[in-house]
Amino acid sequence: MSKEKEWTLEELLKSLSEEVALWEMSRYYIREKELFDIERFLSERGAHELMSLLEEKYGSPLNEKFWSSFLVYHKLKKLREEIKREEELHEEKRRRYLQALEEYRTAWLEWVQAWLREERKRQWKVIEGRKEDKKTS
Repeated sequence: MSKEKEWTLEELLKSLSEEVALWEMSRYYIREKELFDIERFLSERGAHELMSLLEEKYGSPLNEKFWSSFLVYHKLKKLREEIKREEELHEEKRRRYLQALEEYRTAWLEWVQAWLREERKRQWKVIEGRKEDKKTS
């Protein structure tokens, strides 16, 4: 017989803050909406009464209504979008740098190979062949 854990409000809020802190790493993160799934979090912990109270206060669906009411969430969302843009820009610069580095390496190897060919040519010695007498008859 399995019993679900009875959560005190303090334990529930501590667990909620830990999960929200994980954000993208949390199993409650909804990538498509950039939201933390507070409905599923509360439902899995049997906090239906708290969920009903929150829905009364913020409206339904709870995920969108709850998070949209917080200015801090909007600031976080804008900051995350800015960080993503900066990461994309950084990745593009990194890609261009690696491409330029590869082009430089290729050009350098071609120059070294051409130089080596020229050096080998300089080391060649021309040996004069014997002159044969031409006999005219």
